[in-house]
Order: sequence, then C-alpha cells, then structure tokens
Amino acid sequence: MSKRFNLPYTTQDLFPQASIPSTSLRFPQGSVSGGSFISTSSSVFTNNNSSNDYAGGNVQNLKIMFKRLFKPTTLDFETAMWEIFHLIINPKKMYRSHYYYKPLSNTKSTYSRDDPSFLILLTAFLSISAIAWGIAYSPRIWDIGKLIVYMVMIDFYLSGIVIATISWFVTNKLFNNTYGNIGGVGRYNVNYIEWGFCFDIHCNSFLVIWCVLYVLQFILLPLIRIKKSVFALILGNSLYFGAIGYYFVITFYGFNSLPFINNSSTISKGGAMNNPAKLLQMIILVGIIPTLVVGWILSICFGFNVAYTMVDTYFN
Repeated sequence: MSKRFNLPYTTQDLFPQASIPSTSLRFPQGSVSGGSFISTSSSVFTNNNSSNDYAGGNVQNLKIMFKRLFKPTTLDFETAMWEIFHLIINPKKMYRSHYYYKPLSNTKSTYSRDDPSFLILLTAFLSISAIAWGIAYSPRIWDIGKLIVYMVMIDFYLSGIVIATISWFVTNKLFNNTYGNIGGVGRYNVNYIEWGFCFDIHCNSFLVIWCVLYVLQFILLPLIRIKKSVFALILGNSLYFGAIGYYFVITFYGFNSLPFINNSSTISKGGAMNNPAKLLQMIILVGIIPTLVVGWILSICFGFNVAYTMVDTYFN
C-alpha cells in the first residue's frame, strides 16, 4: 500500500481546478471569497452519514493521528509545509484548497485533520523558539525546560483546547439550527461542526502568533525593551494587537470555508442573523477588530507596553 493512499490528501485537494465529473458527486458548492473549491449541480450538501458517524468522527480521527505518530511513512510533511507557507502569505488560498473536505469516497465523516504532520511541525517550531528565548534570556537548563512547557503546553495546547471548546459551542449554536436536539441526526447532522475542526482552526491561526510573537518579537526585542521610548511602545503593542487581530481573521477564513456556512450566503434572504457568513464578518469586523484597535490606542495613551510586560512576566 503506497504512502499517498494512506494519507487524507489527494491531488484534487491541492489543485481544485482539475476537472471532475459533477454528475457522480454529492459534494458542496462552496468557497472562500475569491475562489471555488468544486462546483456541482446542487448547492446543498447531501448527508450520506449517520449520526453515529458524526458522533464518533473525532474519536476516530484521534485514533488515526495517534497511530500515525508511530508510523512516519504515513506522515505527509510536504503537504503540511505547503499549508504553513500559504497560511503565512495567503491563507485564503490554503482554505480554497480546503483539505478538510470529506474525500469523494465518503470514507471520512469529519472535516478535521487525521494527519498529525502539521501539529508536529508547529510543536517543533514552538519548542525551538522556546529554546532560543531561553538561551538568550534564561540560559539555565531547568528554566529552558519550563519555558518549553509554558510556550508549548500552556500557550498553544491549553489555550487551544479552551478556544476550540468555546468556538465549537458558539458556532454550533449560531450556524446549526438543529444543534442540541435529542435523538435522530439533530445533534450530529450534516451542519455539525466538530470540536476537532475547531482545534484545527486554532492551530492554523496560531501560526501567525508564532511568526509574530515568538520569532519577530525575539528579533526586535532589543528595540522593544528600550525604556521610555515611544517607538518601542508603539512597536511592541502593534505586534501583540496585530497578531491577535490576524489570528481572528484567519479563524474567520477557516469557518467560512465550511460548505454549509459559505453556501448559506447565497441561499439566505434575511439579514445577517440568517446569514452565517455575514454574521461571522460582523463578529470579526464590528466586534473583535474594533475592540483590539481601542485597546491598542488606550495602551499607547496610558504608556502600557504589552511586550515589555509579557517578557518581564516570563523572565522576571
């Protein structure tokens, strides 16, 4: 059995413009704005899976990911690097290719990853960053070990579990009208958003946090830590508020790539509350981003250097 056959990625996942006969497929017509993943004769995703498929999909994915950790030949680091590259320079393109979509064979019942390659790489990047920070500012072995635990296990994994749980609950309440129904396919229907998918969105979005706050900030830290400097204040606070804002923008791309959220923007005739894609935009553009801008302005006005405070918390 070949390596490619064992992986959840195919050529069609990465090159969606390839022509596929639409008559034999039951697949969503959906895209992130600016491109289309695949087009079929119907704009409604057909549910071919039972409620048990959706209920057990996350558990099954976890089992597969755990097994692949001990089978390096089944890991696809090439695809994971492709994802990382495009998440940094063009997240829309990555989500247009949307490897989360269920394979054409319908053998996969969830949208979340079942290949741990991306998670392994991001964990490795964070660990290397922690070692670099430790060598530069706290060179004792014990302190470097604690720093790895903080940056990897708390900053990334623990925060990811909390954020994924909140977004899983909120998005299902907002975008899945039958979520919470007892019996049948009410809870785990075709519009059900899995917790694993929400955690994947966090992993994708956290990549920009790593780039800006773990790498770029490390390089610029001698400038950021200049005391009583307006430039250092603006630079440090801009890094933090900008990284957090972009985290939510990439999160929006991720959820908006789901076919039943994106398709509803063409089906719904009501206002934003009846249009999940528009509602997501409102939450990001009218709620979160303005709040971050106000927070950035207030921090500058009151001379509160977020970067200096965070570094002092880690290394004091």
